[in-house]
Amino acid sequence: MEVLDLNILLLNRFGNQAGTLRSTLGDHGKDRSSVAAAARWLFAHTGLRGTPPLHLPDTADPVAGMHYPTDAITAAVAAAAAEPEPWRTWLEQQLQASCDTPPAVVGVSLMGPSQVFVGLLVLRVVKEIWPGTTTMLGGSHVTLLGDRIHRDNGIRDLVDLVLAGHCEDEFVATLVRLSPRGIRRPLLPAQTPADAPFEYLPTFHARQLALYDRRSLTLPVQFSRGCSYGRCTFCTYPVVERQVTALAPDAAARTISALVRAHDVRRFSLKDSLFTAPMLRTLAEALRHEPVTGLRWSATTKASRALLPLASFLADSGLATLEIGVETISPAGQRLFDKRADPAMLEDLILALAEAGITVVTNLIFGFPGEQEQDAQAQLAWLLRLQAAAPDDRVDCSLNMLEMVRGAPMVSHPPPGLELRGVAPWAFSYDWNAPTWRRDFVATLERVERARGTTSPMVGTATHAREQVASSAAAHRMLA
Repeated sequence: MEVLDLNILLLNRFGNQAGTLRSTLGDHGKDRSSVAAAARWLFAHTGLRGTPPLHLPDTADPVAGMHYPTDAITAAVAAAAAEPEPWRTWLEQQLQASCDTPPAVVGVSLMGPSQVFVGLLVLRVVKEIWPGTTTMLGGSHVTLLGDRIHRDNGIRDLVDLVLAGHCEDEFVATLVRLSPRGIRRPLLPAQTPADAPFEYLPTFHARQLALYDRRSLTLPVQFSRGCSYGRCTFCTYPVVERQVTALAPDAAARTISALVRAHDVRRFSLKDSLFTAPMLRTLAEALRHEPVTGLRWSATTKASRALLPLASFLADSGLATLEIGVETISPAGQRLFDKRADPAMLEDLILALAEAGITVVTNLIFGFPGEQEQDAQAQLAWLLRLQAAAPDDRVDCSLNMLEMVRGAPMVSHPPPGLELRGVAPWAFSYDWNAPTWRRDFVATLERVERARGTTSPMVGTATHAREQVASSAAAHRMLA
């Protein structure tokens, strides 16, 4: 099996240099300038810019969000496949260089709407150059769209199988069934409990890792699934990651040690939806028994008083960045989101972590139904005061306008006054009667993030920072 990471191949055409390494580890510490340049180029070469969008939310980029009718997207993909530049020749070269014979299966993973155009284009090119190859489509965005994908006549000629959710076992079983050659695992799995739902040890090939800047190379790992909170009314995690599994901390620590030995990498980003305070503590304790010199790791959590006495202990274990879903300090917003937290506790926690040497990515959402601009300005001022009070620039941020997204409880059961005006077939979010001040306020959020060096082309259009990351994360093109 071969993994073809088209994202890093495209990014490397735009530099993708780490430069001065920032204190933030993980998705928010990436080289934003090259990501933004690659995104601008990609969106400019879809052929969709001149097409009228469908159900465009107030702060969304129509191409990044795929806010277009199906026939417009299908036509753009067909046009791109028919011309050698800028896509067809490059994609053929990358595909054929990865396989010396036509593969039995090609799987495309779509993690967000910004990957839809290239993902469908890859499938079309595969069907044209390898007509006997079975094609698969999966990923979190495909899972979120669910039955709509199966009803889409536009992809029936491109996709043979659609795999939703966490489908590793189903994917391997399909490879075994379809491949004329035997499938052999290149690495032994990490030791996990007998009832572990998935293997902890991911497989990375040195050839794949060589595409990344070693100074900033951070390996993604995941040790649990689902969100144990699972109540945020704006969130889609209960839809795309339904199963909640427990952490096996000793197995997680052994996995990190195994990856350090195998690849000499000491930076890790935990992709778990929610790493609670008890999970953080038990992993930090397990890492004491698997000591790694220079280890640095990041995770995402929910604000909790239980984290306050753990700050120094977590920092000593190597925790370098902790992303906290604050969302809002507004009482009305907290009630609407069903996520309450005392702003004074939030301040104490963020500053305690920062003083312990942990960079805190503070997720904030603006522009919810009924919110006034002065309230949004007050929340932004609260964040800026925290940043000024924290030592060593340790309070980072992810600032987002609220979106109404498929599968979210707020969309399934709209609060009074919310009007959903429609959603494009491949899009993530609905057009709705958002507060009118949001369009101008997005520019303010962009300036604040730019000052931190974290501006991305998706700022102002994400429902939640983790979902923003998922929408723009690297999608692996799996070739077998």
